[in-house]
Amino acid sequence: EDLCLHQHTPGDLLKLAAHLHRRTGGYMKPLSYLVCQTAQEAIETGIEKITGELLDSQLVGIFDEDPLASF
Repeated sequence: EDLCLHQHTPGDLLKLAAHLHRRTGGYMKPLSYLVCQTAQEAIETGIEKITGELLDSQLVGIFDEDPLASF
């Protein structure tokens, strides 16, 4: 509800919860970065909505091993 994306509706991120968890390993810091970066990209590109495809275009929150080892 706090995102200023004109095409984003309440509950959109909940629909992507499994995707977000897979991308971030369930850790809050990478989740925060991923959502923030994706929201910025959505605004810059005019998409104005966070989608699975847009999440996948971001380089944050992708881990081959332990997410904590990336910090």
